[in-house]
Amino acid sequence: MRVNVKTAKKRKLSSTLWLDRQLNDPFVARAKAEGWRSRAAFKLIELNEKFGLIGKGSRVVDLGCAPGGWLQVAAKAGAAKVVGIDYLEMPHVPGTEHLELDFLDDSAPEKLKNLLGGEADV
Repeated sequence: MRVNVKTAKKRKLSSTLWLDRQLNDPFVARAKAEGWRSRAAFKLIELNEKFGLIGKGSRVVDLGCAPGGWLQVAAKAGAAKVVGIDYLEMPHVPGTEHLELDFLDDSAPEKLKNLLGGEADV
């Protein structure tokens, strides 16, 4: 069922096009139905199946992790440690840790390494 989006007087055309795409994207609907935070989760699942990026016991870092879809996938893929970093506040993703910090901050590398317990695998 297609949703038609009308252009609002105060909404830019680009916003209307994004909203139309979002409301009619089957992956957005599927992500919501399956409990994923974003449609991007399906991209990482496909990449991981094809290339085996995230193995059991691996340590994973997600830079710019909001809204957390890739954190969810990494945790469900069996990673031993999953740490996300983003300056945006976001709800906790079970099985992961989140640093609310700009990853360009001078303290970010050391904080990430401490949370991971060593160097990242992915």
